[in-house]
Amino acid sequence: MAFYNRKKLELQEALAKLEAAKSRVQELESDFQAVEKAMAVLVMTQDGIVERANHRLLDLLGYQPEALIGQHHRVLCTSDYAKSEDYIRFWRELVTGNVKKGHFPAVHADGHEVWLEASYSPVKGEQGVATRVIALVNSAQTAQK
Repeated sequence: MAFYNRKKLELQEALAKLEAAKSRVQELESDFQAVEKAMAVLVMTQDGIVERANHRLLDLLGYQPEALIGQHHRVLCTSDYAKSEDYIRFWRELVTGNVKKGHFPAVHADGHEVWLEASYSPVKGEQGVATRVIALVNSAQTAQK
């Protein structure tokens, strides 16, 4: 009987932990949904592959989801910037955990250059290494010629 009671207690504790974890995940999902309602959001792997773009980002830059999902972030950049040392440094700093904020050159789907006011934030995994990068874009301004 003691074995049964101990196992029952262990199962109840495990169930309580599972319920707490489920509640925390729901809370985090709600938080992220609130951010997505207010901001243009781009989620990428640590290698720069676009995993997700919310409708605000797609509308801001004129893209359809299939034109971005699975593509490297550089498809949003001018070719000169994508080939530059600044771009290489930008990604190197992101994957080592540094947040990048400021104005960044980008290309609208119709081909014109824009400047994004954005924050690129690395998301670190359990080992402290960036597993994803989330870009929060405040605005896009057409580049002056």
